[in-house]
Amino acid sequence: MTLRKMPLLDAASLQLEGKNMPMHVAALMTFSYPTSLTDQERKTFVSSLTARWREETRVVYPWNQVLTRPTRWQLRPATREVYDLDLEYHLRQWSLPAPGGEKELGHMIAWIHELPMDLEKPLWECHFIEGLSDNRFALYVKIHHALVDGISGTRLVVGSLSTDADSLSTPMWAKAQAEIGSGGAKEPDRGTLPSLSDLKAGFAASLKLRTKNETLTTFRSTPETILNGPIGPHRRVATQHFELARLKTLAKTTGATVNDVVLAIVGGALREYLIEANALPEDSLTAALPVSTRKSGDISIGNQVSLLFGSLGTNIADPALRLEHVKRSTHAGKAMLNELPAHAVNVYSLLSTGPFLSSVVLGIGRTGRQLFNTTVSNVPGQREARYLNGAELLHVYPVSLIMPGIPLNFTCVSHGDFLNFGMVACRERVPHMQRLAVGMVDALDELERNIHQR
Repeated sequence: MTLRKMPLLDAASLQLEGKNMPMHVAALMTFSYPTSLTDQERKTFVSSLTARWREETRVVYPWNQVLTRPTRWQLRPATREVYDLDLEYHLRQWSLPAPGGEKELGHMIAWIHELPMDLEKPLWECHFIEGLSDNRFALYVKIHHALVDGISGTRLVVGSLSTDADSLSTPMWAKAQAEIGSGGAKEPDRGTLPSLSDLKAGFAASLKLRTKNETLTTFRSTPETILNGPIGPHRRVATQHFELARLKTLAKTTGATVNDVVLAIVGGALREYLIEANALPEDSLTAALPVSTRKSGDISIGNQVSLLFGSLGTNIADPALRLEHVKRSTHAGKAMLNELPAHAVNVYSLLSTGPFLSSVVLGIGRTGRQLFNTTVSNVPGQREARYLNGAELLHVYPVSLIMPGIPLNFTCVSHGDFLNFGMVACRERVPHMQRLAVGMVDALDELERNIHQR
């Protein structure tokens, strides 16, 4: 029996697991039925696919990993391999009520997503969902954050789909490593321990986040809002997507990055949401911005991520000026991170957020002033078409997690010609979630008009 000790970042994701904070991440994929199907074949397509997948007996890393001890209370968790899956548990099938639109899909995904995973089983689930409008069905896959980060999880799930519309699909848990692009699902590199100079550099950078700074967004920049506070066990989920070409055109015109444009759109949507609630703070909301620390060509599975912190410009009415403000904020954050030696980045990440994460583990991180107001993450995707038994993948919506005090998360991933957003929130703290999804559309339209008029 092969035992695998979890790296520190992976272990932290397990240790943070709590009743109101399940630590899994997910991908919601929508597909269009193959046009060649008859009406009867379309009605049985998902059921037939589910039945065939449940007959698959092969299972590879990381789908075959189960905890040696099914508890969060362990310093160095380990996993072992299993080869006999209960596929009636891991693979499920649902049907949406009419009319099968985005609202009904969001309600179902919120319900599935809020359910914690069974730590005695391999830490993943797949859910087929039929009954969507516009000749579509969905596949929702959730995996515990202790096994994957956003980049490796997206690659693992989307990469398992076929690039050939005529080929039969193989379940993702049975995909041989060589089949998932560039070598497949590999175990994480344990890396090297940081040196004394790395520790000093990481410590010095983490101290900067605890002081007021005119250019750098720090924890002292974060205002109190009605959004931040204790979270409950229930979730809201909403989705939105934009044409990548629109965002790239804006970025090129303004000298910004696509990420900057994304932050300005999120800031615009949050500004209008809080104005409507008569609760807009004088200072701008801030966001944690996860960034990958993977080296070029690294395709391992696991968590390799650090954090920047940026301002969303919610206190700025003019959308063009808001974008300029966001640019300055992210530039300062990137400059600080880029100055760090490579092995000091993880030190900085652990020291900067360690006290907050420790308070969450101990159950005391629910109240008080928060380090940041929300999380905005952009996960790289791919442009090529993907298929599931001839059904074309339309959109991939990431469905992430929230933490005590930080009850709202925006995550986006690109696929084909679109950038797709998944928004997750605490049901009690963030009402009318769909208004944020619509507000992002309005914020992008307003930004485009403002830039074109200058």
